[in-house]
Amino acid sequence: MSTKSTSKTPLLLSLLALIAGGAIGYGVGMKVEQNSSAPSLQACQQQLQSQTDQLQHSTEQYQALVTRNEHQHQQLAQATTELTAMKALVEKQKADFAQQLTLIAEKKQQLSVKQQKLEVTKKKLDTEVVKLKTTTNKQQVVIDKSQQYFKRQAEMKANVEATQAKIAELSKTTEGFKKACDEFKSGNSWNWVSQKDCDNYEQQVELLKTQHATLASQQQALMTINKEIGNKEISKK
Repeated sequence: MSTKSTSKTPLLLSLLALIAGGAIGYGVGMKVEQNSSAPSLQACQQQLQSQTDQLQHSTEQYQALVTRNEHQHQQLAQATTELTAMKALVEKQKADFAQQLTLIAEKKQQLSVKQQKLEVTKKKLDTEVVKLKTTTNKQQVVIDKSQQYFKRQAEMKANVEATQAKIAELSKTTEGFKKACDEFKSGNSWNWVSQKDCDNYEQQVELLKTQHATLASQQQALMTINKEIGNKEISKK
């Protein structure tokens, strides 16, 4: 049996004993009264029902009180558990915070040492920067000229590639017109070919010649630029 059940039993027994004693006293009094005044049976039943109702009401009140006390006890137990957990959490957070403060102090010390080293390194670098600026100013002119050469080289390469693409496209078109023209000249073709196909073929041939001449000129210019760049690279060494 639990502590709660043990604590409720005496109180309930006391209440029942009190009510039972009242009922017995009432019964004895009724018996004496019956001998003298002889009350009716209906009056006795009504009185007994009233006592029973009071007993039921008192029992319900007592049970409600017990239920409320149990609920409050549970709430108190839960609040105690939560408070204990919160206290443990606070203690852990305090320990973590102290550890973080220690780490911050150590890092601050390390940063201070690094800062001192950086100051020394910065002074050395400042000296080197002055030397590099002097050298850079002398080399800037050479760099600018080299950039111009490389820019021209890139542009010329792009021109050569574009011309080669045009030649490839024209060659494919020319081949088609040549086939149609040959069929027209043979006189045995079933296709819709005509002198126009031969004229187109001749025009394509002329365009191809022009593009080949342009390509040769561009390739020669590219070779000249490459040679100039090669000579400058050798002079730098």
